[in-house]
Amino acid sequence: MNLKNKKIIILAVIIAVTSASFSQTLPAFRQYRFNALVLNPAQAGANDYSDVSVMGTQYWVGMPGAPQTATVSGNYKAFDNFGVGAAFIADQTGPVHATSFDLMGAYHLKLSENWKLSAGLKISALNHTVLSSELETYTANDPDMMENLSTGLSYNAGFGFLAYSKKLFVGLSMPRVASLRFDRMNMTNFIDKKGGIIAYGGANFSINENFDLRPSLLGLVGYGGPALIDLNVVATIKNLIDVGLTYQWKGNIGALLGINIKDKFVIGYSYSYPINSMRTVSIQSHELALRMKFNKKLKTGDSPRFFN
Repeated sequence: MNLKNKKIIILAVIIAVTSASFSQTLPAFRQYRFNALVLNPAQAGANDYSDVSVMGTQYWVGMPGAPQTATVSGNYKAFDNFGVGAAFIADQTGPVHATSFDLMGAYHLKLSENWKLSAGLKISALNHTVLSSELETYTANDPDMMENLSTGLSYNAGFGFLAYSKKLFVGLSMPRVASLRFDRMNMTNFIDKKGGIIAYGGANFSINENFDLRPSLLGLVGYGGPALIDLNVVATIKNLIDVGLTYQWKGNIGALLGINIKDKFVIGYSYSYPINSMRTVSIQSHELALRMKFNKKLKTGDSPRFFN
């Protein structure tokens, strides 16, 4: 097998699993309102409280090599017009293992009595590794498959914007501005793994004093895979219980359930069922999210429970 054919094989593996891994690590979370900071650094300080969130996702239960993702993030409202945040993400999809650590900062400009505009920046330290030992080849002792393929410790950056009021929000971000580059093999001519562009928006409709309806729509394009469109509709009852439905275009449908405990702790669970060909190998995906709030203001803030 010549070098060109080997690169093509490795390319197919990277596209198949790294694209899946990348989409898992960003907006493929069903409860992305828990992970808004990961989507857009402009979210840092957008709520009227600081928080620490933990989320775990197991996709396509029962399928070998199915994606698994864990995220820990912290969001600190340093001042009324400035917030900082940090996030650690660990993702595994088949032979691809990815980790990243992000630091974010955002400035919030008051446009009017009702609207604010936030601009955020982030820097990232990350590593993507393809474990060759987990790949099957037809050539014994293939020297190009004896060592792992890795980006090593690399660095990246991202930026984003967020416009929000008490009733509406719209966000736009580019989580990564530089491409992933692997050692040992120059894949520049084959793959360009930039972060794509994320656009999202939503609203908070207060039906009455006990019932709020919170729809949101998110889209991702340009990350090396098909466009992703995700719709969530969450009903909040007495600011205590969340019940919702999710739909991912050509992906899956699912349900959400959340509990808000004394406005200090939020627990969320999501179940998803694939509506594409993945249902032939698995019919379930699960996600559990936990959030602890602190330094919450007693007065009503400028941001409702868009992002829990």
